Amino acid sequence: MKLVAAVPTFRDGVAGGESLTLATDDDVARLVKLLSRDDADTANIQGTDVTLSAHVAHGYGYLLYAGPDGYVVSDGDPTSPAVESESGFPAQSGIALDRFAEALRQFVRTGRLPESISWRDL
Repeated sequence: MKLVAAVPTFRDGVAGGESLTLATDDDVARLVKLLSRDDADTANIQGTDVTLSAHVAHGYGYLLYAGPDGYVVSDGDPTSPAVESESGFPAQSGIALDRFAEALRQFVRTGRLPESISWRDL
């Protein structure tokens, strides 16, 4: 499955964006690296009847899934803070970056709700 991640960026006070094709594990690694930058905002990955929003902040990865399997957010570290963004990730939804990357890889492979992490309803 070939997906595209749309990532808004804000460099030197100028709004912009990047699009990354997601088909391989290396593509996911590039996305995680981009999202880890201070000038990147929430990535939106659109599949067939599903959207996965991905964000990195405070050393955590945040995921929000909307599709046939529900409208859910990653069930994360109890100490992870909320993140204000277009998607609005609640507190306790941040997960370790290695688990975040694995969930993204699984989504790229299947186009479905990743089973490698726990989820909770929004």
